[in-house]
Order: sequence, then structure tokens, then C-alpha cells
Amino acid sequence: MARLPARLKVPVIVALVLVLVGAGAVIFSSSGDAGDGGHLARNRAQLKRACGGLLPYGELRDLVPDDVRGEVRAYGTQLTPGEESRTLLSCEVTWPDRGRVEVRAAPVLSRLPEPVTLEAAELVASAGVDADYEAPGVTGRSGEAAVTWLVAECPAGLGTRARDVSAMYVTATVDRFGAGARKLGAQARALREFRTAVEVANALTKAQKCGGEAIVRPDKVIDTYEAEVTSDPDGGNIQVERVDIPGLGAAKCRGLAKEFPGTWSVAGDLQESRLLSVCDATQYDRKDSLVDPPDLDEGDVSALSAVSWAGPLGESVDAEYGRSGDSYGFRAGERTKELQEGKPVELALWAGGQCAAGRTLHQVTVSLERDGYSRTLTERERALFSRQARKALDAYLADPGGWPRQQRCHDTEILGEVEGWR
Repeated sequence: MARLPARLKVPVIVALVLVLVGAGAVIFSSSGDAGDGGHLARNRAQLKRACGGLLPYGELRDLVPDDVRGEVRAYGTQLTPGEESRTLLSCEVTWPDRGRVEVRAAPVLSRLPEPVTLEAAELVASAGVDADYEAPGVTGRSGEAAVTWLVAECPAGLGTRARDVSAMYVTATVDRFGAGARKLGAQARALREFRTAVEVANALTKAQKCGGEAIVRPDKVIDTYEAEVTSDPDGGNIQVERVDIPGLGAAKCRGLAKEFPGTWSVAGDLQESRLLSVCDATQYDRKDSLVDPPDLDEGDVSALSAVSWAGPLGESVDAEYGRSGDSYGFRAGERTKELQEGKPVELALWAGGQCAAGRTLHQVTVSLERDGYSRTLTERERALFSRQARKALDAYLADPGGWPRQQRCHDTEILGEVEGWR
């Protein structure tokens, strides 16, 4: 039976929370006792003025309640030029027990705001929980368990920064509490949050005169993941819904596994981004051996992935992986002593080059199927494993329909390898 990928390994900025140093929050409130009503006009006027007038009023006006008074907390250099804050904008409009809108924007620096991770995080939708969404034309992601984020380019730099900054992060959270929350599904909420983030990003790009092109307001979001569901109390009888995920068979990823034997399925992200690209390939119709294979050969490769981060994202990834100990310069020249039973057996090959959006990092990973298997790799096997990673990288870079060719990547050089079974 064909085995299709149950998830797409996505190196995304997970649960992006911009914890940034600010000069303090300014609180604006139509305060007083809530009362029973009569606050609609004042709350709508407040929403229009809030966050420096950058919020998309037309997108958010139906959130405004009549029976409670709104509060606004805001700070950032966009609102108060010259103040000592890394934040361009941090603003929250709250209607107690009714809903809230929160938007934040910060420059993309080499050190990303905590608690950001840039590892290849596995985001799996299980029974409809934590579903993730992409909006074509937007570099970003939305999820029920994570804040909606996007990246906006600023090729002319941000004028409020002492150093050159060529992009900004913008996040948006839109919550509706109570009975109204049930009327808006997860997909509709994701679209609203993407649109809010896009409107704020475009307004900031213009206000900062940073040279970036306006991001097109998305008219849809795409649910990118399968769901494993079961009706059995013991968790048995699991079935996979929506196997034909939108990213399955993505044209930009088809060349990743073409040099490897066997039959492969490929998947990719659908952001249509020039800053970020993700591909994943899984071998199916594979006959798994019941005994420990005596040697490592070409047929052992069971999964491949390729990720590219361009421009400011590449700089951020380089710094973040370096701090986590997974960079291409970490433990250079060392060899693993033993494959740990039940642990992933992976080798990541890093390369750097120039693409349309600037300096770009590529990471290609090859994975072996080694469940319940533990022994020392020979030097011959380790060298062969390394050659497999290089073969996958070369195929990824050379594919005429792949992301590197689409983005005119050139002058690519090998940076190093990272063994992923420690």
C-alpha cells in the first residue's frame, strides 16, 4: 500500500512571540464601569484610532461590542519615534470577556526574539487540532495553537535602526470570546489574522519608507496538513483524512529525490515566497527488512528534505542554528560512535549562495530507516552517507522547476555537515 507523507517537516518560526524590550506601555481606555450598553460608537472610534491608525478597521469592526468599553495598550518606535525600544509596534485592543486584537512588529535581527526556534519542527494536525494554514503570496504561517506571523521585506532598511535591517516580523492575533467565537471557524480566523497582519505590515512599510513592495491582501488560506482520526476509544483504527494535501506533488520539489532509487512522494509549502522554501520527500512502496541490514547502501535512504532561507531569514537561521549547536560549523570533523536505538538517523548538508533575495542558506537532509537498530558506522558507510546528502543537494539545486532555479540561485558553496543522531 502506498505510504504518503503524514506530515510536512517545516522549519518554521514556531509559536512566534515577540518578547521585546519596550519603553513601557501607554494605556488608552474608554474606562469606567462597563454598564449594559451604549458603547458601540465610542469603541468603534477607539478602534479606528488605536495602534496609530494602522489597524484594518473594515476587517475588524464586527468584533466591536456594545456592552463593554474597550482598552488599548500600545508602545513602540512607530508610535513614539526615538524611544528606546526594539519594537516598531506593540498594540493590543481589548474588550473584556468579548475579544481582543493584538498586533506586533519588530525588525528581523540576527538574534531572533525568544522563544523562537528555527529547527525543522514537525507540525502535525491530529483530529483537527493545531491545524496550520498558509496564504499564497505571504511568507508566514497561521495555526490554532500558534500566533499568525509574516515577514515583510524592507530593502531600503528601517530608518529607526542604527544598523541595516532589511525585513520585519509582523504578528497578529484576533480573538472573539463567548458565543461569537463559535461562529468563526479556524480557517476563517486564520484568514482574518493574515489580512490584519498584511494590512499592518503594508502600513508600516510605507510609514518607515523602507522600500518594500506591498503584500497582496490574501483572499484565501490553505489548510496544509492531513489529520489522523479514529473512532475507537483505544486509539486503534486510525484513518487519514485529506491525503491529497495541497502541497503534495509540489512542482518545486519534484527533483529532490529523482537521483534515488524507489518510488517517492514529494510535498512542499505553498507560501510562494522568495524568502523561504520547504520540500519533503518520502519513499513509499518500500519493503522494510525484518533483520538488521549488514551494510549501508543507497536503498537505505527513506526520507529527504530541503529548506532554503533567503536574505534576512538566512541571517537569522544561521545565528539561531549556531546557538543551538546544529550549525554546519559545530563539531567539525567529528564522527558519531554509535547509532542509538530508536533515534533518527539523519545527516544535514549545508550550503550557501546568492539568490534573488540575497544571501541564501540551503539545508538538505537525508534520513535512514533504522528502527531498533544500533551499531557503529564504518568510515566507508559514513562517507557514503555524506555522498548521498551531496547527491540530494545537487539534485535540488539543479532541478529546472525547483525553488533554487526559480530564484536564480548561483555561486553556491558547501558549508558543512551536521550529524543528527546524537
